[in-house]
Amino acid sequence: MRFTHFIAIAFLLSLTMFIGCKGTENPYGTVQVEGTVTLDGTPIEGVNVNFIARGGEFSAGGLTNASGKFTVATGGFTGAKPGEYDVTFSKMELSGQDLSYEEYTAKFGNRQPEPVYLIPQKYENAKTSGIKPVTVATDKKQNVFTFELQSK
Repeated sequence: MRFTHFIAIAFLLSLTMFIGCKGTENPYGTVQVEGTVTLDGTPIEGVNVNFIARGGEFSAGGLTNASGKFTVATGGFTGAKPGEYDVTFSKMELSGQDLSYEEYTAKFGNRQPEPVYLIPQKYENAKTSGIKPVTVATDKKQNVFTFELQSK
């Protein structure tokens, strides 16, 4: 399995692991973070947006809706801890997801199908994305971000 697949799966598992957290106290001290992601000027749905803390231990993530809008969560709590973050984006699909088990094994056997990247793969890595780090402030009014991705 490719490293990028591992990152995507680990991110989704970490989000679902904390969904059941109950209680009113937020141990992370997060503040609301929201924004919009476009690809070539058009809002894009289903993009994993990851805020990766620079030099810290906390990260946050979310998923864009049909309008390209997202909010992030940290450990099941809305928002991100104030600080500086690298931001990464991913959206991919695996061929064969709509096939029955028999059709899938006939087509792919025991091998994993290659992913189809619906946004350029360079956005999965902060070093190659060209996206500048962002600062999450304690004032949630400052935590509205727009990310304009390009397909070329």
